[in-house]
Amino acid sequence: MSAGKAAAQAAHAAVAAALSAQGTAAFRAWLDDGQPKVVLRVATAEALDDVAAAAERHGLPVQTIADAGRTQLDAGTMTCCAIGPADTGEIDVVTGELPLY
Repeated sequence: MSAGKAAAQAAHAAVAAALSAQGTAAFRAWLDDGQPKVVLRVATAEALDDVAAAAERHGLPVQTIADAGRTQLDAGTMTCCAIGPADTGEIDVVTGELPLY
């Protein structure tokens, strides 16, 4: 996936996460903190599935993004996930070992 495609997919995930959290205390705290985002990398589709599943097991809000298939990827390909908004320490339990993108 090109850098531009990755950026668009990450934006989809961030918007989905923000919309799903509207009205929550976590959303308000995230807004008040300047809407921080950290973009991390996984090596495989299976690793992405594992990260999303681990976040769900830890009770974190997770939004997964599946591509529409209009450009570079097949329809339904999971491209990324957003975890949060939530406490950074809680997210780090799941993502703390992942490298920056």
